[in-house]
Amino acid sequence: MRDNLLGYLLNALEEDEARDVEVLAERDPEIQHDLQRLRSHVRLLDDSWVDVSPPAGLAARACAFLDAPAEVAVADDPAEAVVAETPIDEKPVPRSSRAFSAMTSDSSRFTMADMLVAAGACVAAAVIFFPALASSRMLASRLQCENNLHQVGMALHDFAYQNKQQAYPAIDTDGPADFAGSFGLPLVEQGHLKSPEFLSCAANRNENSKFRLPTLKEVAQAAPEQIPGLRANFNLVYNYNLGTQHNGRVIAPKMQGRADYPVVSDIVHVGDKGKLAPKGHGVTGVNILFDDGRVEFIRLDEIPELVRQYYFNDLGKVEAGVNENDPVLGSGFTKALSSR
Repeated sequence: MRDNLLGYLLNALEEDEARDVEVLAERDPEIQHDLQRLRSHVRLLDDSWVDVSPPAGLAARACAFLDAPAEVAVADDPAEAVVAETPIDEKPVPRSSRAFSAMTSDSSRFTMADMLVAAGACVAAAVIFFPALASSRMLASRLQCENNLHQVGMALHDFAYQNKQQAYPAIDTDGPADFAGSFGLPLVEQGHLKSPEFLSCAANRNENSKFRLPTLKEVAQAAPEQIPGLRANFNLVYNYNLGTQHNGRVIAPKMQGRADYPVVSDIVHVGDKGKLAPKGHGVTGVNILFDDGRVEFIRLDEIPELVRQYYFNDLGKVEAGVNENDPVLGSGFTKALSSR
């Protein structure tokens, strides 16, 4: 209420507000007393006001002070130090902005040194990446080959269970199918093996061509000039156990669950002077399926003599073994009896 009284004396109230103050002053003696007391103080202010002239040159000094650059005030107490503001135009440019300006300026160029560094980085990446890629592909091919041999092993066991001798397929010594690669034909034709592709390692085949084997009937009925063409894919078939020689004939290998008796292996050709020439898997080793159904990858540089004995009989020949404990794995067109 005191604020309204003072506003009334200074003529700062609206008409309705001033009228309310007058009505209250008439009704309330106390408010009327306060109004008179405030009026006396206001009169004193009017009488005590003295005009004072500003000092000479005050405006010029004030303008000069405002135009002068701000300085850092050094104080004894660091908390009281005043840091002068730097004008916006004079603020330092961040490093990132300078780098961006340098990159986008006309003076920036991709120099020969930059090209050499980039080329070196690409070469280093290739040196690291491509051998790793080749190694992974080789491993994938080897694992796929192992799976194929497992499938062949199960098919051979199924075949053996269905005959009294529990023997694997025999290699003919006469006729058009008298070679090692024909062992898989009865497995496919009798339904023991779902696809002839299991009889060949993918590493030795053309990825764009489908692997196909002729039937026994096609081979048997083929004219002499047709046989070479029908036999072409047999070069891609795994090596197979040629069996055992007995009285001038060949006995098929029997299923006896022997852990050290090989039945099928990767393709390994016997070259001049008895040198082994494996195909696939980077010629580092061969996958071998044993009589007990186990598939093992054997490196040629670790146990060459052990591997060598699987491809020659005890007489050093590439033909059927001389006894049941003399396994020989023949490839493609290898005959069970070399004299035939």
